[in-house]
Amino acid sequence: MSKRRMKYHSNDEISYYNFLHSMKDKIVTVYRGGPESKKGKLTAVKSDYIALQAEKKIIYYQLEHVKSITEDTNNSTTTIETEEMPDADDFHSLIGQLMNQSVQFNQGGPESKKGRLVWLGDDYAALNTNEDGVVYFNIHHIKSISKHEPDLKIEGQTPSGVLEADYLSEVFKSLTHKWVSINRGGPEAIEGILVDNADGHYTIVKNQEVLRIYPFHIKSISLGPKGSYKKEDQKNEQSQEDNNDKDSNSFISSKSYSSSKSSKRSPRSSDYQSSRSPGYSSSIKKSGKQKDDYSYETIVRTID
Repeated sequence: MSKRRMKYHSNDEISYYNFLHSMKDKIVTVYRGGPESKKGKLTAVKSDYIALQAEKKIIYYQLEHVKSITEDTNNSTTTIETEEMPDADDFHSLIGQLMNQSVQFNQGGPESKKGRLVWLGDDYAALNTNEDGVVYFNIHHIKSISKHEPDLKIEGQTPSGVLEADYLSEVFKSLTHKWVSINRGGPEAIEGILVDNADGHYTIVKNQEVLRIYPFHIKSISLGPKGSYKKEDQKNEQSQEDNNDKDSNSFISSKSYSSSKSSKRSPRSSDYQSSRSPGYSSSIKKSGKQKDDYSYETIVRTID
């Protein structure tokens, strides 16, 4: 690239940043439409990102993805109070200052995901999510990031098996020969077995379909089918509920059995006759069976 070309690009960037700084502390709309479009006060302009104080949160936009910023000339003054925010020089450092906090990557669309930041590499960030477990996001493709209300299910958890690598390419190598999910949704989302190729490319094999991919173009990757983590969590919750129901039914059956024995010892003839009725015999058998089942389940769980 010629020096003249480099100078042109440098002047173009300077003009762009001067334009952004001129709108600082004014009401603007970032993006004119779509899920990323938000209106608020432009509170910070950094080397590769801007901060927008929206009505309920601060959104940090990575500048290389921003298509438009429009000033609201009808509402040039604002009463929106600026919240405290990290003082980071670039987008990567900003993510680092949000580590171990609940955040949202992207404000909408298929790649929007909420979770807790658990790891930051040189070119990717790992997010522990409620639906897909740990998802590894290519920082280059993250359009925006904002703080989010903590999810109590994952807030205090330390996920096991987080791939703490420096580069996303190393994450890919660790996930070879495993079932992975590429991207969160949309036409570019695929699932299958990840196979490493010698030239730095990878292939995804699913049934009779073979797709060739390059890590740089991948927005996110996670281990297992999409939604599998949430399904497993729901399965465990249902199993726990079933066990609680068994415990409750066993307790009720035990009380019923004791009540029947007490009725048998009653001096009243009517109660005595009632306790000797055919229903009494079946109740005893039923209670005994449920007791045996509960004991068996307990033994099986203990062995496991």
